[in-house]
Amino acid sequence: MANVRISVCHPDEACCRQIIEALRQFDPELEVLAVSDLRGAVAAIASSESRVAVVGVDAPQDQSLRLIDALKSSEKRPGVIVVSQASSQELLVACLRAGCDEFLEFPIQTEELAKALNGIYRKLGLAVAGQGKVTAVYAAKGGVGATTLACNLVAEVAREEQKENASCLLDLNLQFGSAVLYLDVREFSYSLADACRDADRLDAPMLRSYMTQHPSGACLLPAPLNVDELDHVDSARFSVVARLCKETYNHVFLDLPHSIEGLTITGLDVADQVLLVCDMVLPSVRNTIRAVKMFQDLEYDKTKLRLVVNRYYDGGPISLQEVATHVGLPIYWLVPYDSAVAIKATNAGQTFSEADRNSQVAASVTALARDIAGLGAARPGKKKLFGWRK
Repeated sequence: MANVRISVCHPDEACCRQIIEALRQFDPELEVLAVSDLRGAVAAIASSESRVAVVGVDAPQDQSLRLIDALKSSEKRPGVIVVSQASSQELLVACLRAGCDEFLEFPIQTEELAKALNGIYRKLGLAVAGQGKVTAVYAAKGGVGATTLACNLVAEVAREEQKENASCLLDLNLQFGSAVLYLDVREFSYSLADACRDADRLDAPMLRSYMTQHPSGACLLPAPLNVDELDHVDSARFSVVARLCKETYNHVFLDLPHSIEGLTITGLDVADQVLLVCDMVLPSVRNTIRAVKMFQDLEYDKTKLRLVVNRYYDGGPISLQEVATHVGLPIYWLVPYDSAVAIKATNAGQTFSEADRNSQVAASVTALARDIAGLGAARPGKKKLFGWRK
């Protein structure tokens, strides 16, 4: 998080460098100030307007504890992380009494540092560093291709970004979820219901262990198979799972049910953007108009909504201009109609690019995935993408 300043307070310069290196690994854009003279640390932290102080404390009688106590009483109290080379129960209690927020041990683990900083960011009302982007895929009518689009997007984002933990998909269609079919997942050990059941003790490693990985690198939390598991999934528990996914993966996709009620509304709440999918058939357009009205009643900002016209073709009975006018949103993206590729992909459990990488529908969805991931134009050497963004 580029606009967050952190002061590292440790009398040992080598320890200071280790802490700063760990912070840089967590976020290369952090502004970090090294403070080795603890006597002037309070003033240095105040003058630099640091929001977080990382303080080295190695003994219950360490003078650094007085620094933490002084920071606790300062006008603009920063969040305090203690880093120790000699942790003990006595030292931990002393640090907590002095006013520290988080306690870490040397050598610093990046994942533990991320948890500590993100916890402090939340306490200070700051956006959580390293958070991913949540994209909800929603259609107001069944059969318009929302699940197909969600599955293709999560796979293409993983392929295009080529990073660990690039993308994941949560299938919220609890009773009839079919993401496993579109991604050819034949077996899985855990579902969304398992993650929700364990929401109180879920952390990033546990979440990743619950995911089923697709060959593209994308991860999936499928809908549960058994009806008796549905009770584990409620809005509160799902919210915990979704927010942890956001902290763990760069891009989180939600395949939402059509009905606008509890779980769907929670998904819409946590989403940074909503792909509102319709096709060029009157019932689909009519339901999309009604959905936008409901979103307005729920006080969602229109800028959060992205209208995607699926199965687009020229010369239909309804024009694109009519769709945009009646829905009340500009058209964000067009996905062209190609029944041959779509049927082949669906029956084989393939993405469009796997079924026919040279098709226009594959080019459009890949371009949309790159746009969502903020990757811009196609990489050199790839076929030029069509202008499907409107």
